[in-house]
Amino acid sequence: MELNKIFLGNALDLIKNIPSESIDLVLTDPPYGLNKEIAYDESLELFYKILPELYRVLKNNRFFITFFSTKHLPKLFENNPFKYFWQIILYSPGAAVQSPIGFTKYMSCFVFKKGSPKIKKRKKDIFIDTPTKMIEPDEGFIDHPTPKPKTFLAEIIEMFSEEGDIVLDPFIGSGSTALACIMTNRNYIGFEIEEKYVQLALERIEKFKKRGLQRKLLT
Repeated sequence: MELNKIFLGNALDLIKNIPSESIDLVLTDPPYGLNKEIAYDESLELFYKILPELYRVLKNNRFFITFFSTKHLPKLFENNPFKYFWQIILYSPGAAVQSPIGFTKYMSCFVFKKGSPKIKKRKKDIFIDTPTKMIEPDEGFIDHPTPKPKTFLAEIIEMFSEEGDIVLDPFIGSGSTALACIMTNRNYIGFEIEEKYVQLALERIEKFKKRGLQRKLLT
């Protein structure tokens, strides 16, 4: 499958085109029954169906990293072929998402492993989100219900992969994983079922590359 490209379609179909044990890192924010604005985000059925395929395409001794809802946390470990490794927190000072106790100000990012991989770059396990929800300081408003900050994803990618590695995001949404890969000199493959978000991701990538080129010309 062509690298550094976002493919339009259903992740369950597209992932069958990826050879076994050819991916160095899986990093994603899957649908988990919380946001009806996201396609097929009504239950955890899709997540459970794609887990065996993610295990198949990931190389041995590599990491699988996924955001997941605190509300559904026990379900993350059901029928999961990967072994739990660690949890990373994205603290969101400007957030106020409703929860059973009132509201929550963080997102959970869970690290699983296949085999016995080693961390590439040691950092920390609590990061701070961008100042305002759905806003990137250098881009402005991101028109997607759940965009993740690319700088945070870049930090994660540096911890759990090496330059030149292939990163798969089967639910790439607004394209933040692709941008983080460009920032860290990794290759990426992304899947997205909604055409409007594919277009959004491609526009963000194009603008990001142009800004990078402009910075080089100025220096």
